[in-house]
Amino acid sequence: MKQGDDGLDAVALGGLIRERRQAQRMSLSQLAERAGVSTSFVSQVERGVANPTLSSLKSLVSALGFSVGELLENAVPKTAGQQHTTADDEVAVLRAGERRRIVYPGTQIANELLSPNLQKSMEIIWVEAAPGQGSGGHPHVHEGEECGVVISGAMKFAVGSNEWVLNPRDAIYFPSTRPHSWESVGDEDLVAIWVITPPTF
Repeated sequence: MKQGDDGLDAVALGGLIRERRQAQRMSLSQLAERAGVSTSFVSQVERGVANPTLSSLKSLVSALGFSVGELLENAVPKTAGQQHTTADDEVAVLRAGERRRIVYPGTQIANELLSPNLQKSMEIIWVEAAPGQGSGGHPHVHEGEECGVVISGAMKFAVGSNEWVLNPRDAIYFPSTRPHSWESVGDEDLVAIWVITPPTF
């Protein structure tokens, strides 16, 4: 996949973070301290002149009391046919090419939301990542449980001190409270499906 393909640009992302911070009457330095980053970095992200890694983006939104999914959910336009629901709104069909898609600024990582929204008990994500791309930085820890399966490409996945390479049709299940990280490895783009409960991404 190409960097920046169909993605939210850095200026739009920075504007969203600034809006969330200001709504909480939080200063740049307060957000920086809570997120474990420098004040100048927060300022650069908000102005769209710095692209946060996925790891630092998660730190920023966590410090604001939100998840990446919640922050970006309203930033990516829905297409007219994104969801087709039954009369009782309990069944949702999300067509390929019509789902909410996020490409993180400055990366070659894309997520598509396969669950209708983040208010359900499960969050299901279609993951695409170019070789060498991944969660970056420090391992993530949060509440819940996760399960993922590789569709194509290969993924190096670490939980605690253990590390595996997952190939097509390989799956992994683990408690999200264990430190975990991942990276797309090999010569082709990684495609995987990821399930998180409760939605915390």
